[in-house]
Amino acid sequence: MVLRILDRYLLKELLATFLAVLAVLLLITFGTETTRLLRYAVEGKIPTSVVFEVLLLKMPGALEVILPLVALLGVMLAAGRLYQDHEMVVMNSCGISQRYFQKVVFWFLLPIALLTLLISMYIAPWSYEKGDSVIKEAQTSAPFAGLSAGKFNILPGKKGVLYARKIDPNGVMHDIWVQYQSGDQALILTARMGRFEWINQKLALVLEEGKRYQGLATPDQNLTVQDFERLEGYLPDLKITGIKKDRLDSVSSLELLASDTLADQVQLQWRILPAVGVLVLGLLGLKLSKTKPRQGRFGKLFIAIVFFIVYNQLLFLLRKSALNESVPLEVALWPIPLIFLIYAIWLPSSKPPKRKPLKRQELA
Repeated sequence: MVLRILDRYLLKELLATFLAVLAVLLLITFGTETTRLLRYAVEGKIPTSVVFEVLLLKMPGALEVILPLVALLGVMLAAGRLYQDHEMVVMNSCGISQRYFQKVVFWFLLPIALLTLLISMYIAPWSYEKGDSVIKEAQTSAPFAGLSAGKFNILPGKKGVLYARKIDPNGVMHDIWVQYQSGDQALILTARMGRFEWINQKLALVLEEGKRYQGLATPDQNLTVQDFERLEGYLPDLKITGIKKDRLDSVSSLELLASDTLADQVQLQWRILPAVGVLVLGLLGLKLSKTKPRQGRFGKLFIAIVFFIVYNQLLFLLRKSALNESVPLEVALWPIPLIFLIYAIWLPSSKPPKRKPLKRQELA
């Protein structure tokens, strides 16, 4: 495809405005997200050492949300400047139709839509799962980073004392002795090895090949000794308090494609919608870009944002209806993008008005 001078000029304008809008929205999004993560770090919900890494892992999820909005605002502002500077009027007077501009905008948005599809289908699920695992690993090691081998260590919440003769770099402890307070009873645990694990969203001390002593601290009770191969003791004061998210967000698209459940099929369609939204809302931005001479370049910015909110709210409503089996799965989420697309590419009839023939005036 050979690009003409006008094609390169329009694509340059679209790209510059798109990148500017993307930078502003990313700054707003990550400014808010950074504040939230720092608040969690101060509250002790996540370690400070992983704040930056978690922030980077949140970028794909943020991009799949804001890229359709960037397409809408970027195209509208770029084409709006052409209207404001009367360049669009000059090009229309030279015989360049609105269909030509729609074609240029479509080819400009197509690579962005494919990139959005790649992000929402593969990169974003991986980043959700990776971010969750980073938080879990950090929360597992952070509360016990100060454990020292060969010394008596106080457990979190002063629930007891732990002694380990040796602690490996991967967290595995050897020759363990634990004094743990469970209600009114004090337990003594010994084990050949042990480690900390997250089980059912709670941190547990897992001991292997040991003994459990009960009744040593209370003379009026009988001493009970039990052997065990594996023992899991929960520490209720420590739970995973990372960022809440939908369970399906971290499921790979290939697993969703192979699944027959309704929720998985709806989630798969939901991941395709951001790429479709880039094309639909971008073409809608071209339609909204037409402004009057005194209206200003940002005259329809509020209207564009209202369109974006209505578009997303209708999609959320249809998604909920599909999950409740109120609408068929095959057409659950697609009527809204189709309606917006028809409105975006529809052009009113521009036939010239019929002129009445002039009557000859009789000379007096």
